[in-house]
Amino acid sequence: MLRVGVIGAGVMGRNHARVLRDLDGVTLTAIADTNVSAARAAAERLGVPWFESAEALLDAARPDAVTVAAPTGEHLRIALAAIARGVHLLVEKPITSTVDEADAMITAAASAGVVLGVGHVERYNPAIIELARRLARGELGRVFKVHARRLGPFPDRIRDVGVVIDLATHDLDVMRYLLGAEVVRVYAETERHVHTAHEDLLSGLVRFDNGVVGVLDVNWLTPAKVRELTVTGERGMFIANYLTQDLYFHENDYTHGDWTTHQMLRGVSEGSMTRVKLDRVEPLRAELAAFVDAVMGGVGPVVSGADGLAALRVAAALVESGRTGRVIEPLIRIP
Repeated sequence: MLRVGVIGAGVMGRNHARVLRDLDGVTLTAIADTNVSAARAAAERLGVPWFESAEALLDAARPDAVTVAAPTGEHLRIALAAIARGVHLLVEKPITSTVDEADAMITAAASAGVVLGVGHVERYNPAIIELARRLARGELGRVFKVHARRLGPFPDRIRDVGVVIDLATHDLDVMRYLLGAEVVRVYAETERHVHTAHEDLLSGLVRFDNGVVGVLDVNWLTPAKVRELTVTGERGMFIANYLTQDLYFHENDYTHGDWTTHQMLRGVSEGSMTRVKLDRVEPLRAELAAFVDAVMGGVGPVVSGADGLAALRVAAALVESGRTGRVIEPLIRIP
């Protein structure tokens, strides 16, 4: 049995603890949070010990691995404490607040030989997994554009970072995953309306090194929650709904009549629409199961520290572009 602790007793931390308690091959050892009442309530609900700090949990409970669901600004400190004790860790996204912090975490984990995963949970959404499979098979032909819409009300618990670092990193990671490409330049318009310190609205453009254009429409100002990704290409358009785990394909009908042997696009016409059959799962459960498998010597798949850094690097460039009004290029490629 793998002994796993949870650091952070907020919304995500409580969900981590719930899933880990019921996961095969795992013993939930303890929960920690500097908010004593939150730590006690979460731990008592699940019948495990609680601690007031990450360090106390690491030293007393002696877990094999931990998940870190504390505020983003605390990620590096907690991660270094775990790494120094040889404890494997899954850090909720974004990996850290800054690129330099992410570099430090990745370097420390590699030196200690511990597994470092980043909680980009959308990678485990069945709609995104199936979309990636179909794109890899060439079902869309050449991809032109990826458009992400991630909208919703402002969450009071997010105070240390803005909407770009907190939310847009989801879609930046998914875009890299689907396209197998890196961002070479970005431009963003950002606004702050309800957040006390950071931006809460992003309209962003990203250009990938394979020529695909990415569009990001992200905010904390919309009363209805929207989580949708659209991928447009030669043969039509895929629409993935993260919330319902649905995937639709809208066919370009011209690919039947005017699609030549050289696969030259001759036009666009509305064709049939297909809803792809998917088996729905809880993405967080799939993510934590993959992390446990990686710790136990399996193959994961775990979103790596390098992946978390890549998404953060682009997000930081979008924030800088929104602040200065400049196109930011070139972005450094991640090995």
